[in-house]
Amino acid sequence: MNIFNTIFNLGVLFAVYGFIWFFIDLLMKFIISNRKQKIGEIYFSKAIKYIFLANVTFLFGLENNQINWQNLALSGLILLLYFIEKLQKNEKQAVLMSQFSGLVNFGKNKAFNRKAEIIVISISIAFYSTLILLPELAENPISTWFYNEIINIENLPLIGFIFKVIGFFFLLGIIIKITNSFIYLLSGNLYKNNNSVDQNNNDEFDDYEEIK
Repeated sequence: MNIFNTIFNLGVLFAVYGFIWFFIDLLMKFIISNRKQKIGEIYFSKAIKYIFLANVTFLFGLENNQINWQNLALSGLILLLYFIEKLQKNEKQAVLMSQFSGLVNFGKNKAFNRKAEIIVISISIAFYSTLILLPELAENPISTWFYNEIINIENLPLIGFIFKVIGFFFLLGIIIKITNSFIYLLSGNLYKNNNSVDQNNNDEFDDYEEIK
């Protein structure tokens, strides 16, 4: 149950953090006015977003300000799955946008760069791993502000309930993905075993034909 509770809380965390960052992103777009962002600026902003999310996730993984290796390992795994899901979602959106715009190669879409996405995710996970070795780095004013604001929003009557519903569906999604993975692995092994049996039967039949 502790594992399910951790995944549920992370789902709420990711949802509230995205909600807060939405307004930060609006402010940044307002500052730069109507100027179109370059690819470097887009991924620099995303790197900052993901790094602080990794930092806040680390803070949520602590237990009474003490390192709990099980919570931190699970939180890191869920964070990685969340980043990968974001990558896949952005890639699908880039493909759809390319098809609508008549582009043959979706790599021309300047709003998406797969290599840059992977680099940003790798840096964020590496930063999370660094915090495990140097936990004192996690206690900084910006991450502490995010942490406190997420707690405050989560405790609001109506909005907090909405984010908890999102957390529940996030938990449900993780369970479904894990279940599908096990089913895929099991079905793959059964398929290989059936192929081996069929191959052996065919070999025996061929030998019989040769003897005859």
